Amino acid sequence: MQNNCVKPKSPCLSLHDSASPRHIDGTMRKYQQLALTIVAVVSLVAFLFYKHEYERLRYTLEYLDTFGEAPSNGEVARPQCGYNTHHKVTTPPTDWIDITSDLAVYSSFWDDQNGIGEPQIRTIAAVRKTAEAPSELGCLIWFESEGTPVPGTCSVEFASERIHGQNTLEEDVGVLYLLCTANDKKLIFSKIPYMIQFRVGSEEPSQPVFIHESENLKSIVNTFAVCIIPNESPIASLKVIEFISYYNIIGVDKFSIYGPVLTPLARKLLDKYSDEIGIEYEEKLFSSSRNFKLTQPVIKRVIELDCLYRHSDTQENVLILDLDQYVILEHKSTLQDTLMTVKGGNLNRDIGEFHLTSQVVCLDMQHIKKGTLLLSQQVHTIGKMKEMGVAILRPHLLTTSVGFRGGGPPKNQHISAATAVVHQYSVCSATDDHDDRHHLPTNKKSLDKLEKSLLYRKWIINH
Repeated sequence: MQNNCVKPKSPCLSLHDSASPRHIDGTMRKYQQLALTIVAVVSLVAFLFYKHEYERLRYTLEYLDTFGEAPSNGEVARPQCGYNTHHKVTTPPTDWIDITSDLAVYSSFWDDQNGIGEPQIRTIAAVRKTAEAPSELGCLIWFESEGTPVPGTCSVEFASERIHGQNTLEEDVGVLYLLCTANDKKLIFSKIPYMIQFRVGSEEPSQPVFIHESENLKSIVNTFAVCIIPNESPIASLKVIEFISYYNIIGVDKFSIYGPVLTPLARKLLDKYSDEIGIEYEEKLFSSSRNFKLTQPVIKRVIELDCLYRHSDTQENVLILDLDQYVILEHKSTLQDTLMTVKGGNLNRDIGEFHLTSQVVCLDMQHIKKGTLLLSQQVHTIGKMKEMGVAILRPHLLTTSVGFRGGGPPKNQHISAATAVVHQYSVCSATDDHDDRHHLPTNKKSLDKLEKSLLYRKWIINH
């Protein structure tokens, strides 16, 4: 019997013939595609599962790091806003560099004289008063794109003392400027130096000092910075957190911390949350020269000058404070609003210094509580109000000498104690008579804001 083929031109297969190679290949491809699809689906499911577990683990670790305990069942742990994204403002570590046994330098700044005078390098230095500054003082200046340092000459200028509340004790060390410029005048007008070395006569040059370059942005109106003087004794995290939180509440957005001051916990909290709070901070090493010990008034003067030049192009106002000094505002909620109430209001732009009255107060040992905010403690006065050197300073005015050749130096103005007063905290003496002292009221409005502030709440959680 013959098989009838539907398509006579194609080879015909009977029911008993084996499958053709082409048919086998098509079937195998279908199985392979099915297998690959299954593998792809399983891989995608596994990826999504492990990604979910990874995210949950990461969030849990962040939650533990922030709040100290794992989230409860059903609670979604979310990372903090801006977590670990804030770029901390940093500067090269600064320490004293000895030029001679009687002369040491701390920091250098590029003073472009606002385009009016000849640019120069202004270096803050300290010298023993029993010795004279070396007469054959020279320098080597490093410019960008220059392979070798350029020789230069230096002169000495003693820093003018501020009359307001200065220390009356005679100090063994004086503060001065070393003003240096390159011998090649073309360089100082076309390039900006980044490092300087000092030398006396033919002696070997000193270690290099990095030069702080001015910022591109000029002083921003109504901005405030605080420069914190290093503490002579160890401090607690709460003291730092309270200080920074308080001044941030009254309008300070930049903190330059000369130290060591920050504790590890305070640094950790600032690193995490400074972007959310809206502040910048920088730490700067500060220690005495190896050849002579600096007293506290000299340290404060050096830091004041460094702070003024460091912020001359960015902040309109600065305060130089230690951690025991609090500016208490009597009527307004911010420092800027307080300045606006001072006689002159907006016309105060030419005032270089606003002098503040200080009040020495101490913690009442009968009511003191450890581990609580300083401003919440029961305190009483131990002296009369007087000017003790605390002032709101205007860097862009106090660092520009050539700008006042025609109009004289910047003016200063006193802020009455009824407007603002500086509380200088200390520990009461055991011999103080409790009944004869005047208790100061608690600043409840500030305390309420402090306790609600982010840094304080995070300190409570983490401490």
